[in-house]
Amino acid sequence: MASRRRYRQLANWDRKFLWHPFTQMREWEHEDPLIIERAKGAYLYGTDGRKYLDGVSSIWLTVHGHRHPVLDRALRKQSEKMAHSTLLGLSHPPAIELARELVRIAPRGLTRVFYSDDGSTAMEVALKMAVQYWQQRASGAEPKRTFLHLQLSYHGDTAGAMSVGGIDLFHRRFRPLLFPTVTAEPPYCYRCPLKLTFPSCKMACLDPIERILRQRHRDIAGLVIEPLVQAAAGMITA
Repeated sequence: MASRRRYRQLANWDRKFLWHPFTQMREWEHEDPLIIERAKGAYLYGTDGRKYLDGVSSIWLTVHGHRHPVLDRALRKQSEKMAHSTLLGLSHPPAIELARELVRIAPRGLTRVFYSDDGSTAMEVALKMAVQYWQQRASGAEPKRTFLHLQLSYHGDTAGAMSVGGIDLFHRRFRPLLFPTVTAEPPYCYRCPLKLTFPSCKMACLDPIERILRQRHRDIAGLVIEPLVQAAAGMITA
């Protein structure tokens, strides 16, 4: 009985104080929310006492599972020393050591690490890096500022990330905030728009992308693609 009262209290506070992302709150307020109070491995445990499979890894963040002992130990150990310190004019051992390890396992040519908060802000940083690169490289010519991206792509929900996104449902309300881009059809072997079959098709679906890059190489600053799979579009693989 006490746990039921606790749930009702939390559910009422949730409806009163929380604004959930990607959620129609008018509908949410008429539902009984699932409230998660703990997690272990691949499972979430609700205040209702039930066990749920975390099939999306809490939106792709807990790829090693919840409460992984190695990660928990590292968090506890670091919290006893310092929870946060800026990299603006300073540095600290965890940032240095992790950067070194990331560079070690990264593809050849990637030699520096720039830390960001999340996927959306990482996209903003990447777009700014590309624009600044071409500004500093420009010698008399107009610097490149345009980005090419794929339709059905999703890169985040800040203004720059939305500009290079290709799912109108997510972004159309904010179109006045977005900058112009160039789009191309993504490779989609499962439902090939050209009605061809891999590998005999020789990836003909990439020809339009190559053509755009050849025609507009003087103003395209970068090509933005999701690695391996277009997730938000429905797990589209090449």
